[in-house]
Amino acid sequence: MNGSPTDEFPLGRGLRQGDPLSPFLFLVAAEGFNVLMEALTRNNLFAGYKVGNNALSTVSHLQFADDTLILGGKSWANIRAMRAVLLLFQSLSGLKVNFTKSYLVGVNVASSWLSEAAMVLNCKVGSIPFVYLGMPIGGNPRRLSFWEPLLNRIKSRLSGWSSIHLSFGGRLTLLKAVLSSLPVYVLSFFKAPTGIVSSIESLFNCFFLGESVDHRKISWVDWTSVCRGKEVGGLGVRRIREFNLALLGKWCWRLLEDRDSLWYRVLSARYGMDEGRLRGGGRQASDWWRVVHSLSRESWFSDHVSRGVGNGRTTLFWSDVWCGRVSFRVMFNRLFELSVFKGVSVSEMWQLGWGEGGEAWRWRRRRRRRLFLWEEELVGEIILLLANVTLQVSREDKWLWTLENSHSFTVRSLYNLLTIQPQVVSSVDFSSIWHKDVPLKVVIFAWRLFRDRLPTKDNLLRRGVIPHDSRTCVAGCDSVESSSHLFLQCTTFGSVWHSIYNWIGVLVTNPLYVPNHFHQFGFSGGPGKKRRSILQVIWFATVWEIWKERNNRVFTGKESPVFKVVDRIKSISYMWMKAKHITLPFNLHGWWLNPFTMLGIG
Repeated sequence: MNGSPTDEFPLGRGLRQGDPLSPFLFLVAAEGFNVLMEALTRNNLFAGYKVGNNALSTVSHLQFADDTLILGGKSWANIRAMRAVLLLFQSLSGLKVNFTKSYLVGVNVASSWLSEAAMVLNCKVGSIPFVYLGMPIGGNPRRLSFWEPLLNRIKSRLSGWSSIHLSFGGRLTLLKAVLSSLPVYVLSFFKAPTGIVSSIESLFNCFFLGESVDHRKISWVDWTSVCRGKEVGGLGVRRIREFNLALLGKWCWRLLEDRDSLWYRVLSARYGMDEGRLRGGGRQASDWWRVVHSLSRESWFSDHVSRGVGNGRTTLFWSDVWCGRVSFRVMFNRLFELSVFKGVSVSEMWQLGWGEGGEAWRWRRRRRRRLFLWEEELVGEIILLLANVTLQVSREDKWLWTLENSHSFTVRSLYNLLTIQPQVVSSVDFSSIWHKDVPLKVVIFAWRLFRDRLPTKDNLLRRGVIPHDSRTCVAGCDSVESSSHLFLQCTTFGSVWHSIYNWIGVLVTNPLYVPNHFHQFGFSGGPGKKRRSILQVIWFATVWEIWKERNNRVFTGKESPVFKVVDRIKSISYMWMKAKHITLPFNLHGWWLNPFTMLGIG
């Protein structure tokens, strides 16, 4: 206590689990184990795992919170050292090591030796692959069996939800907020095979449609349309394949930035360096490294990475993109082949002198003494490019991600690049569909309506669900029940719009198509963002109540007169507005009279 040793004293109070200070206190205690392991390794009492042919890097242990991984060579000295350090850590920290939950895993080690060593450590014998921090270690991500735990986890989560009782809005919310997040952790480290991507998206699609094992439904909207961005007519659900690549792109970025980290030093010792870059490793490389190394060379990543040069000490003159949009190695490939200084930095080339006649322009020996004329012209071009380059000695070099204004890599920017799609040709601005005052289930209903993906009788006939003589409108007007007819041209439901026009005091002629009507109705009250927003709420409420009335007539045989349908439209539009704007300056009666007058914009 206060720098002097004292007797042990009992703790009267402690920290509860979940206290913000608790993890920091645990890290202080866990740091003691790190100190003990480093002391063992330093004094040659424990032999860690040596990486690379020349043993350039040694790893003895990895720690994350209360999960610890000890790595070492096969020897009884290591087994005794591990048991001693664990028991010593128990005595010093007061924390207990749960040996019954601990595993001893061997790579190319006889099972009999592992069993004897496990008895000494009083732990269990594990096997590869094993799980560490929720990640399968040692498995082959190219095999479908590797991904079964993830698929089972998604199915388990889906089994607890009854999608048949959820609206499209509810299912979309769960899909984007919960289901899409389940595979993120694994996808951020491993590249999923095409079959697994299809399986995951199939599970997501079935849930969104409300399907179950014994209850199939018509797929009214293809999954590609669902995964488009909202601004181009989709629902904004993430595509698994592109999101997987964007997450792995983070590792490609870290290869450039985190060169002082342990994992980079291990890769460097294992595969070696070539002109300032990690080698691929060929067939001897791990599956993970082969994927990351190949992705780092893809154009969608490399074309958007450049080097911000300060003092030029860590920027490769030929290989890095630092002057212009292409590296000098590509722009002046012939000069790179001839150059003596292939792997030097910008700072070193500047010190050699890159002006005309400078020492930087030294070429490897050839039979001919001088460059060809066209090669001398290339030298002149590169000298001209370097004429205005000035190094800043006080500023360090840094990597720049050109897709972000902050020049820092983000998964979002890379995902947006990978999912760039042409604008959907339509008369409707799809961003206006996502109205903040309208329930999500109604917005998705309108989204399906614009795409003509509602189960109208005309659409059901096209899919062979109903016979030809059952396609007429439910209102009894003897016309084919299409979306345009039902919501605009029907003599019964069309009269609903006339009552709405009289209520809000506008005059509109119904066009032939629903998207055109939405655009026309929104601007029928004149300019003004507030007025247009209110008209859109009323439009959503009208088509929603028309569809509900249609379904009541089809499935229950009950009919409501037009004036009751209009009354429901007035009530539901008021409730939507009241739910989002609690302090509305009027009541339901005032809204029924005229919504614009009550809002003071009439």
